[in-house]
Amino acid sequence: MTDRLFEQVKRKLDITWNDDDTNARVEDIINSAIPTMRKKLGIADPNFDFSIEGTENTLFLNYCLYERDHCANEFDDNYANDIAQVRAEHEVKYYLDNKGDGDE
Repeated sequence: MTDRLFEQVKRKLDITWNDDDTNARVEDIINSAIPTMRKKLGIADPNFDFSIEGTENTLFLNYCLYERDHCANEFDDNYANDIAQVRAEHEVKYYLDNKGDGDE
């Protein structure tokens, strides 16, 4: 997790104060969201940077908001189209990157 991602999530959650308990909770949310969003979005790169602006970043931040509000189970239904589009992009990228590896 990068400092940039941490600050983005805090802003998304409207957290303007700085205390150890709140920061620990934000870190827990991020650490849980990273593998969850990689799986949902079909991101094969274990080092994918969710802090880079784009649809992945937007979805990540929104997922963190749902997780903070204890309603992550509603995220997939509300963002199904965006998830499907991003997942398709990553699946194509993965296929093209591994095309010559004997998987033909």
